[in-house]
Amino acid sequence: MAEENSKTIEQEGFIRVERDDRLLDVFPKETIEKGVQLWEKWTDTKVEIIRIHLPKGAKGVTRHVFSRKEIEYALLNLKKIEL
Repeated sequence: MAEENSKTIEQEGFIRVERDDRLLDVFPKETIEKGVQLWEKWTDTKVEIIRIHLPKGAKGVTRHVFSRKEIEYALLNLKKIEL
């Protein structure tokens, strides 16, 4: 199931957020250690985040859309955002 989700998400142009990615500073509760996998897709105006609960959590897949300015502001100012 998780592998199927990953392939579909990659086909849509998303890239997996790795452990050392600064985006995890913005979403500190969304880590692989907490059973969550994040995928990102950036455009000129927005950032789409797909959140996958791994099998232990079994809570599924959710999609979130933020303005690019909001995410860039959070990165520059060490602001945290909850999904």
